[in-house]
Amino acid sequence: MKPKLKRSMLLKGLVASTALVATSMAASAEEVTVGVLVPLTGELGEFGKIVAGSVELGANEINAVGGTSCGNIRLVVADTGGNPEVGIREASKMIESENAVAILGPTSGVMVALVDLAKRTKTVTMSPYAGTITLNELGGDYVYRTVSSDLGDGAASGLWLKDKGYKSVAFLVQNEESTISPAQVARTTLEEADIELTDFVVYNPGQPSYQAELISVLANEPDAIYLAGGQESGVTVIKEATSGGFEGEWLFTADLAVPEIFDAAGADLLNGRAYVEFADADNSLMEYKAFEALHQDKAGGDPGPFAANSFDMINLVALSLEASGVCSGEGINSVIRDVVDGGESVSSFAEGKAALDEGKDINYEGASGPLVFDPSGTVAGAYTIQRAEGGEWVNEEFYPASAFE
Repeated sequence: MKPKLKRSMLLKGLVASTALVATSMAASAEEVTVGVLVPLTGELGEFGKIVAGSVELGANEINAVGGTSCGNIRLVVADTGGNPEVGIREASKMIESENAVAILGPTSGVMVALVDLAKRTKTVTMSPYAGTITLNELGGDYVYRTVSSDLGDGAASGLWLKDKGYKSVAFLVQNEESTISPAQVARTTLEEADIELTDFVVYNPGQPSYQAELISVLANEPDAIYLAGGQESGVTVIKEATSGGFEGEWLFTADLAVPEIFDAAGADLLNGRAYVEFADADNSLMEYKAFEALHQDKAGGDPGPFAANSFDMINLVALSLEASGVCSGEGINSVIRDVVDGGESVSSFAEGKAALDEGKDINYEGASGPLVFDPSGTVAGAYTIQRAEGGEWVNEEFYPASAFE
């Protein structure tokens, strides 16, 4: 762990750079803009709404205690629909027209498309759910995520399939990097556990039917099917596999971890037979419990998937603005690793701001868990398995990050 600098030392070092002086606190306005770039429509729309709502919740809490030294957090929200080209266009507007110092919330494909823009414009870009392994190589400088890599999802899925004691499993995997990569990790876990892999079928989304892909899968009568796909294709596969005679159990990946799947596929096809795996916060942590209570009070319900990760993003941005004393993406990037690694533990922006004002180093303990970034700008992950029961998802198993060390 590298030694950390006190806030006053950080400010002196940064002011020495003429590129940063122009955007220092002395020249700041009463607001600092943060872009929220999420899919509010399309297959991932439900997740995008959760992310946007949690970022807003965090911004409101930050502003309620006086905002940052750069001013109150001002959010600018845009819908990508999950389209990388739209993401680039909207992010460019946020940076060029709105002077956004950070862009929060891109999905995997959009996040990868924004890497060059983030580094070229020195704008911190961060995601709470972009697990793509492409970022394992591209992330780490201006590009961060408060969720682990898809490789972690694969490890969690494989561990669950092994723990369940299935003798045979078939894999149905949508033809995308974000689904193929974790499926390959899960496959390795099964092979090492001597569990029979009856089929590994990669299918293209957007088809009206997947009966051709299901012929071999159903003929081999696996105990379970691991389905790594989107909501549209997933619903079709579930219905056709069931009508084709499949009576085993399912393990779904995160895209199907939404309540809408019960109406779309039919609760009777899922109850007692289906499980879903997704990156999750450790709800036993004090920091998560505080966030959960805040969410229930302010938003009127329990946090959804990736809500805690999203709440942490905006707090990281705000605390990095405070720690650097510079109102820019460059300032955030210069200290974002420091505010989560060493120093006095804080679990809110208010606590962190007070500690920084006293000249202390801080260690922000997130609602989603530990937030120490590896060289690729990725945090270690924990995972939850939920089961379908009574037409809703209920918790079944939790794997902390330590389970994969």
